[in-house]
Amino acid sequence: MTMKKEKLKVLCISLRTPPAVRPQAILIGKMIPEWIRQGVEPVAVTYEGGEDWDIDIPVYKIPQFKINRYLNKLILLRWFLRFWYYKKISQTIAEITKKHNCQVLFSFANPVESNVIGAKVKKLTGIKYVSHFSDPWYDHPYENFSWRQARKILRQEKEFVSLSDWVIFVTKQMRELVMKKYPAEWKKRTEVIPHCYDLKDYVEVEKNNDKFVISYIGVFYKERNPKPLFAALKKAIDRDKSLKSKFRMDLIGAANNYSGYSQENIKKMLAEYDLDDVTEILPFVEYKESLRLMKLADCLVVIDANFSNSPFLPSKVVDYAATGTPILGITPKGSPPAEFLENFGCRSFDYRQIDELSDYLDKLIKGEIKVNLNQEFLKQYDVRETSKRLINIFREVLK
Repeated sequence: MTMKKEKLKVLCISLRTPPAVRPQAILIGKMIPEWIRQGVEPVAVTYEGGEDWDIDIPVYKIPQFKINRYLNKLILLRWFLRFWYYKKISQTIAEITKKHNCQVLFSFANPVESNVIGAKVKKLTGIKYVSHFSDPWYDHPYENFSWRQARKILRQEKEFVSLSDWVIFVTKQMRELVMKKYPAEWKKRTEVIPHCYDLKDYVEVEKNNDKFVISYIGVFYKERNPKPLFAALKKAIDRDKSLKSKFRMDLIGAANNYSGYSQENIKKMLAEYDLDDVTEILPFVEYKESLRLMKLADCLVVIDANFSNSPFLPSKVVDYAATGTPILGITPKGSPPAEFLENFGCRSFDYRQIDELSDYLDKLIKGEIKVNLNQEFLKQYDVRETSKRLINIFREVLK
């Protein structure tokens, strides 16, 4: 007779939770229901503000650290207030862990404050602690920290990494980047568990496209810009004018005034590349609707930052893959998205391969290329599999 595993009680610090439409909120919204199905009794701690999460578990809300701009200029006072904020919050969470008899603490980043708080709760209680990196912190390639900021961030990162019983990264490249500055012994307490998809989030659609539909979903940024895609399409059209009548491009949620790509900016770029009459700029949509639109497309585009040794795998790539729609990547060679797409049966091109990208798009639009997706490879990203691996780590740290 097989013994039934005892239910695990896990306190999860996830400062973004549903129904917020943020990558980490969406991810934790897949993960925790699956934990419950796999025998975990979770308790969640998140930031105040926004709507309540419709889930049948205890959810506690904590305030964000905020001070006005005048006090923020007083460095010593700001540090003092932040110190007392972390002290109070960690004491509050320590009491929650005791109230619910939690055995494991899991801090889910981003934001990275979840790990900072998690380390302080670990110091207070001695609870088994698993931290998480969705992005690098001290080593983040997009950031340009002052020496004072960098010193502080390194100190905080070192604290929570050293106090963690296990550290989770979403890509092997991120693990190498972050852990190379720490003792080799610490790396033995790390694991790579990628982003996940949940097939229950996807609906069946009837695809009746009269043209080949290329879709990009998400905001453009300076580091992730659409110029290579636009340039490649223009080259293809210049070679064969009839191509214009064969495809449509949808840019969904791409316009954002704060990212430097307003609707007007994007329209101007499209006109410069002679793509304005084949492109629709569509507004931001809710997560489930974005999945439906992904399934309606004939090709989905992912654009990664043009950094060598990029450590990022956007969760959107995994969402894309689960739709069964072919994906086209614009990303540095050897990057996590490039590796993912190659293993999945799709193509990616770096920022210099405009001619190769143009030729591929031409053939793809004309139906001269058949993409064979590797569904077996994709199974490791199923939330059931990623949750099983994480829960096994929770159980391992309790031994």
